[in-house]
Amino acid sequence: MKALFALTAMLALGACTPSHSEPAAQQPAPYLATAVGRIDSAGEARQLVAAADGVIERVLVRRGDIVKQGQVLLEVGCAPRAGLANAAAASAGQSRAEAALVRAGPRREAVTASSAGLAKAEADLRGAEQSLERATALATRGFVSRRELDARSAERDAARAARDGAAAELAGLSNGSRPQERASAEAAASAAQGQSDAARAALAQCQIRSPIDGQVLQVMRREGEFSGASQGTPLIVVGNLKQRIVRAEVGERDVPMLRIGAPAEVWIDGSPRRYKGRVVEMASVMGRRSARSLDPTDRFDRDVREAIVVIDDPDLPSVVGLRVTVGFSK
Repeated sequence: MKALFALTAMLALGACTPSHSEPAAQQPAPYLATAVGRIDSAGEARQLVAAADGVIERVLVRRGDIVKQGQVLLEVGCAPRAGLANAAAASAGQSRAEAALVRAGPRREAVTASSAGLAKAEADLRGAEQSLERATALATRGFVSRRELDARSAERDAARAARDGAAAELAGLSNGSRPQERASAEAAASAAQGQSDAARAALAQCQIRSPIDGQVLQVMRREGEFSGASQGTPLIVVGNLKQRIVRAEVGERDVPMLRIGAPAEVWIDGSPRRYKGRVVEMASVMGRRSARSLDPTDRFDRDVREAIVVIDDPDLPSVVGLRVTVGFSK
């Protein structure tokens, strides 16, 4: 009887105890969705490559330097191109000067000198004609030989030719250059300038200039190394870190939950710190994942939609490419 009473009491006590198989109340998730991303500069970091193969001659910046748009960062040795550029520039200058002379026409001094030359040639012609007349008169009386008369006649013809040449020269100076001559000179100057511009552009390919105002994030090559232009090898990375963003890769399942302007929090794995931000842009097409999480079960071949999150907290580490986790809220 005592054993039966104890068993009955235990069963009654068990009926009064709440069952542990009942599910506990679930806590709401802190975020609508989470995604893996990487820190980047507001203007995407630029990996700069050389346009000309050659040995690197000078690296003018170091990592962390602040640079301006158009500033020369690196130079590849291109001595032959520099020589061609200098020669082409000199030729273009000469062609421009010649075209300017053709446009301006002759100087006043040249016209004066040509007029004086014509006057002298006319005087010489009159003298030669008078000498020939005297010799002809004497030849009729037998005082001048036929040979002498022919010589005086040749002198008269030479003087006449000289006078005609001087007159043509003066006429050319007085009338100025013809339209065809001016057009030819202008065309020659334009062609020479084009060759100079092409040579200068070829020389500019031996320099790497910063495309933006920003900061040098990485220098990948040093003096004496090959530029690797034909292989597209990056030499310098620049970016603008005044404002940092996170490029988050949102999985297909979570894409419908995101919107422009949604608040977000960013944190680095292992750190309790949260950095506030907001979604400012979302890609219009899906793409392959590039930032992998530490979860070994996370698939790398899933399609993702890139979301740009602007970070309002200035204390976010300025480490481009650092992997972070992003939590999106309503």
